[in-house]
Amino acid sequence: MLLTVTVSVAEISGDTIAGYLDQIGEDLVYERSDNEFVLLATSQDTVQVPYMFILVDPEMEGCLMVALTPGVVPEAGAERTAALETLAQLNWDNTWVKFAADSETGEVSAMYTFTTENGLGFESFAVMLNVLLGTVDEYWETLEAF
Repeated sequence: MLLTVTVSVAEISGDTIAGYLDQIGEDLVYERSDNEFVLLATSQDTVQVPYMFILVDPEMEGCLMVALTPGVVPEAGAERTAALETLAQLNWDNTWVKFAADSETGEVSAMYTFTTENGLGFESFAVMLNVLLGTVDEYWETLEAF
């Protein structure tokens, strides 16, 4: 028996993501460089500060969202051990979002990676964005305590 499968592949590009970000609304501010995006929030001093990075890779058929958090893992000592244990527990407790610390700076970010090989609709993109930001918001105080 010969099985024939037809697969529809819709390449996701930076233009697709830019269109989705624009659909979210005028309150969302971002800067773009090809397939890389930086989402910006306005501080009380009216300075724009990054809070999320999005990278779409059409060749790898994937997208990576990285949200910044207030967490910074200490360089050494019991505080470092406690912070790393907390990150391990957060990763255990969260199915979709994963937390990681930059090995050079100790800054903690939350990540969500997904495939785009069969396309990506606006609704799915918006849900993923909300899951990531909602998770960071949920654990903000825990991360801030590092």
